[in-house]
Amino acid sequence: MSPNADTEAVERARAARRRLRSVLGTPAGLQVLAELEHHFETDLPVFQGKRGGYDPLDAMRRDAHREVFLLIRHRLALAEREETQTTHTQNNI
Repeated sequence: MSPNADTEAVERARAARRRLRSVLGTPAGLQVLAELEHHFETDLPVFQGKRGGYDPLDAMRRDAHREVFLLIRHRLALAEREETQTTHTQNNI
């Protein structure tokens, strides 16, 4: 990959994070995200089950749900950090 392609890939990733933040980074978006996390029970242990029983498919599904929300939360945090750094840099110029 050329340096130009690397720069373009980084800019595309940043643009995607900004779009995500513009939708889910709002108070309403964060509320929807929290409601979805509650619905999919992402706060529960992955290996949850009835005493003496364990369903590997249920554990796999719960882990997959959790992974989606972790990815969204991580990208929102990156977008916020990038915006803060950009604002800080512009204020120091």
